Amino acid sequence: MGAGRWIVCRLLAVALPGAAAPGIASGGQSVALAATGPEGRPAAGVVVYLPGVRAPAVQPPVVVDQRDEAFVPSISVVRAGSDVQFTNSDPTSHHVYSFSRPNAFALPLYKGRDRLVQRFSRPGVVVLGCNIHDSMLGYVVVVDSTRSGVTGPDGRVILTDVPAGSHVVRAWAPGLDRISPPDVGVVEVGDSTPATLSFRLEVPGHAPGPKKRGALAGGDY
Repeated sequence: MGAGRWIVCRLLAVALPGAAAPGIASGGQSVALAATGPEGRPAAGVVVYLPGVRAPAVQPPVVVDQRDEAFVPSISVVRAGSDVQFTNSDPTSHHVYSFSRPNAFALPLYKGRDRLVQRFSRPGVVVLGCNIHDSMLGYVVVVDSTRSGVTGPDGRVILTDVPAGSHVVRAWAPGLDRISPPDVGVVEVGDSTPATLSFRLEVPGHAPGPKKRGALAGGDY
């Protein structure tokens, strides 16, 4: 657990408000996670996952659209080996690409083209750009886990059907180390009680939704 990568992390003894009921499909339980930024405000757009957890899970297809010259959603998380569908809802062409190794790629998304699929086989943070529109920026975070999610506007996310045991929680948001995302705590998942964890990061998170920000800089990759 890297010092300085997280400010405070504490286990909660009671379920967070709005926590889902325990999952039953695979006999696991729910883990409710709450992230805040440096000023204590809810941190949206934080990727959280349980590294190394590879319990059976059904992941719906992940779609990243090009809409109003922005990636929608601006941040996604998938397990290694998954496909991501890139679509274009704009009346203009796009050319999505990434220099992020080992998942570098380039896909032309012309007007009227339904979709193109890219498989991400190795864990890592994939920074998305567009060769036509320099202001576009997005992320696909590829993880070695079948239990992951992205916090909403309230800074919370619930992972369901988590196997019983002791699990490290790892988090990433823009501004944190893309090579070695920080561990933010440990959850003890029992057979009958949902687990909860609240943690604070040194970055404010990444607000979901499109945001124009000018041309990308070399450090974005």
